Amino acid sequence: MNDKKLIDDIKKAVKTAQKAISDATGSALHRLKESKPSIDVVKQLVEIIPDALSCDNVEDQLPIQSAVWHPDAVKYIPVLAKEGIKYEISGRGMWGGLLAVDPTDKDFWNPLQLIVNICDKEDPISYDTAHLEVMKELRKYNLLLQLDIKKQILFYWSCFPYQTMRFEYLAEWDPDNLMTGTYEGLPLSHAIVENSEDITCFNMFLATSLKHHPQHLGLLFQKDSSGKTAYERAIEKNGNDNTFKVIKTCIPAGTTIPILHHVIKDAPKHSNDFTIRYP
Repeated sequence: MNDKKLIDDIKKAVKTAQKAISDATGSALHRLKESKPSIDVVKQLVEIIPDALSCDNVEDQLPIQSAVWHPDAVKYIPVLAKEGIKYEISGRGMWGGLLAVDPTDKDFWNPLQLIVNICDKEDPISYDTAHLEVMKELRKYNLLLQLDIKKQILFYWSCFPYQTMRFEYLAEWDPDNLMTGTYEGLPLSHAIVENSEDITCFNMFLATSLKHHPQHLGLLFQKDSSGKTAYERAIEKNGNDNTFKVIKTCIPAGTTIPILHHVIKDAPKHSNDFTIRYP
């Protein structure tokens, strides 16, 4: 039958149906926190209808971006990323959307950065645990590399009280980056003091750095480009009493760490401050 109009109408109907199926599947991917299918089901779904990986929700997020924000949905990110890479979701080199800036985030972070940072003060353990497991899965599939810790500034974004497990996981994986990492031109030991409203971030960084770099006193006397130490920056930001409250929590009296030796070597002008507290 040589009916061009009929053929064109059928093609148009098929195209419309395909678009409707793709949109419906994409909407389903944005509802993973509610439907909670198995990971295998999601994998099969996106293998059959890969266009669904590019379907935006009302906030212009991709499914991999909307999944980051809830502990019941974040577990699907590895499969969404793996399948997304096959079809170059968000473009080549964007790791299936893992590196695509989330349009809903005011700081313009991507899912990889959000995975280490998102928390809920009302339910911190659920978020920290769920997002940590995703980090481990991404690492297993080489979707989170040691290079990303520095490139995506993951130490800085994870050094907050409600992300403790994630921060310590990164520190175990790449302890050298505690020392060599930077943020906006400052060593991490300085940036975390300078930019954090909560002194517990300084406490968290110092405690972890002492574990991995006791020979450098947890980077307490690490200097920035101007020669200022992290200790001096902490004093300026938080005052003597609050700063030493943190230091004495991390380095209690009677410690075997030769703290006065480090002070005399690296910050002799502050010897009196330490001598009266560590007689």
